[in-house]
Amino acid sequence: MKKMIKKVISLFIAVVMTVTVTVIPVSAEGITLPKNAAMTFVNDMGAGWNLGNSFDSHNCTWLSNKLDYESGWCGVKASKALIKTVKDAGFDTIRIPVTWYDHVDQQYNIDSAWMDRVAEVTDWCLAENLYVILDVHHDVLHNRYYPSSSELAGSTAYLKKVWEQIAAKFKNYSSKVIFEPINEPRLIGTNYEWWYDRYNVPAEVKDSLECINKLNQTALDAIRASGGNNASRYVLVGGYDTDGTWKGALSQYFRMPTDTVSGKLILDAHIYGTSKLDELQGLYEGFTSKGIPVVISEYGLDSDGYDYIGQQDTAARIMREFGEYARERGISVVIWDNNSGSSGQAGHKFIDRASASVVAPKAVSAFTEANKPAKSNDPLVPVTPKVKATAGDEKVTLTWDAVDGAERYSVLSYEGSGYKTLTSKLTKTTYTIKGLTNGKKYQYVVRSNVGGQWSTYTDSDRVSVTPSTTRPAVTATAGDSSVTLTWNAVNGAQKYAVYSYDAAAGYKALTSKLTKTTYTVRKLTNGVKYEYLVRAYVDGKWSAYTDNDRVSATPVLLRPDVKAAAGDGFATLTWDAVQGAEKYAVYSYDAAAGYKALTSKLTGTSYTVKNLTNGTNYGFLVRAYVNGKWSTYSDNDRVYVTPVSSKPAVTVSAGSGYVILRWNEVANAEKYAVYTYDAATNTCTAVSTRITKTNYKVTKLTNGTTYSFIVRAYVNGKWSTYTANDAVSAVPHSL
Repeated sequence: MKKMIKKVISLFIAVVMTVTVTVIPVSAEGITLPKNAAMTFVNDMGAGWNLGNSFDSHNCTWLSNKLDYESGWCGVKASKALIKTVKDAGFDTIRIPVTWYDHVDQQYNIDSAWMDRVAEVTDWCLAENLYVILDVHHDVLHNRYYPSSSELAGSTAYLKKVWEQIAAKFKNYSSKVIFEPINEPRLIGTNYEWWYDRYNVPAEVKDSLECINKLNQTALDAIRASGGNNASRYVLVGGYDTDGTWKGALSQYFRMPTDTVSGKLILDAHIYGTSKLDELQGLYEGFTSKGIPVVISEYGLDSDGYDYIGQQDTAARIMREFGEYARERGISVVIWDNNSGSSGQAGHKFIDRASASVVAPKAVSAFTEANKPAKSNDPLVPVTPKVKATAGDEKVTLTWDAVDGAERYSVLSYEGSGYKTLTSKLTKTTYTIKGLTNGKKYQYVVRSNVGGQWSTYTDSDRVSVTPSTTRPAVTATAGDSSVTLTWNAVNGAQKYAVYSYDAAAGYKALTSKLTKTTYTVRKLTNGVKYEYLVRAYVDGKWSAYTDNDRVSATPVLLRPDVKAAAGDGFATLTWDAVQGAEKYAVYSYDAAAGYKALTSKLTGTSYTVKNLTNGTNYGFLVRAYVNGKWSTYSDNDRVYVTPVSSKPAVTVSAGSGYVILRWNEVANAEKYAVYTYDAATNTCTAVSTRITKTNYKVTKLTNGTTYSFIVRAYVNGKWSTYTANDAVSAVPHSL
């Protein structure tokens, strides 16, 4: 969105989606809308209202309790009475913008109290039978997420971690909760923040548009991977600035993310202004006319506010026209409300938060009536659902999306010679077949019955699945005084139990209430072998097991064994990879100043410290980050190294027709090279480049002639540098 006050934004983008649709005529002349589940879903969202400047408030540094940020901008926290007023006013959807960055730690873990408060207000909305849009709002910042290649790695990590947590919290919420991964992504603080030249798109903007595509994909992947209802939840996706014109959704550089399910993405856009029907028409032509649903998640008559209270008649007229025009084109609209404004003052207030009362009733009534869900009298056609089959232990569970108008469903199995009806009286969208054989492949089809007519089907509608055991496949990873157990999620498992095993004492339960698929056993003795067993609780019973299901691991010391190699003005540290290490930290050590971190983000097993003084002794320490903590250390873990010059110190003596060059042994030198040196041209000519001794005799020289030589050492893959001052000279003479 925009912030304390909004900015002009538009809609979403044209994505090429293949949608099988039936064209349904609409009353507006020349307008036809395809009918599919996603279009129906967005239609049912109707008119919406934003709980703006509430959970999206941020940087409220004058408040000591961050839970009070909810009222930091708008002056009052949300209440059940407010939500009921929204519903009673005719709205069907509430958007809850949320800014998260003020409520995460350094590892991007969201404060549980903040998350719970967002969930509480969401629960109030669902209790009023409202649709709810949840987003990541004002987090488009440097060092959080920012759509630029230079910050893409960090932005990806931030969005992934934040959405993993939001998705986990709401994974079992109904499909009426819709996720909006990012809000108004843009190049904040640049000349392109709100506009760029569409005919000569700057390279910086092209880069940003591509980064937005990648960030949308990152968030969607995190949502889908969380499972539960998130596997098929509707998700709003927007482009640059969440704009719905050429700048964002209609940009040639915008693309929809790749989804694991079909028909679950909705185009997201913002529109502010009094004459924006052309943008709605563009969205119709680009999206809804092709069966791709659109939601305008922010709408207002001016991005900087409007006198909705004092100019209600004018506002009502414009908003009614906009709402009707949008509904005719299959678009649901959510008005922006930030609880600011009064009669004679521009703002974005339709409902007063403190009194939970509508303060612009004409505008609200006109808008909600105009953009309410459309009704169709067209007969529905039975559709064969796309079925998802989940394997269990000697069972299979089938699930599918509800078919519009379906009165019941039938399930058929295919057994090679034909189809067999298992049930034809289902009213739910799930069915479990039990008593199956693990390891055997089964095939099924589901049909819908609409108006007494069964949907047709072909062999391509069959879904295949193979039941499998409920025994978890466990991997044991040794740590420093610990062992971490991980296993696959077992289909239908409600929880897991972990046992330790000792030949003398047998099995001992360590926990029986786990809902995650990982468990770490700590305070173990390094060097001692430990054995464990994991069981899954499925359908009211614990999975069976044998001694072969046990896994073992031996905890090991996780301190890196470091070696230090001296170079010319530098030192190179190397160590073996530590099992399970995510990264490493390198410290320098000085007796007076103690330890100083040089880096804490290394993923490799070597590090070179440069700009050191030759002849000075340096101390270093390396630590490994394993299982969420840094390895311990003592002073004995330090290594010391003294950088030395890689230039040999050369002496020369002359004889009759020859000279002998001698030099000191250079540390870590693999070989040496001798060159003749021409001072006039400052060039060297190799005499020999494979010398392994520290002396060399140059013969066949002319007595009485002055010769100059350079000696170089080959250290750490490169030859030592030289200057004219490194040359030594001698004159061969008769003895």
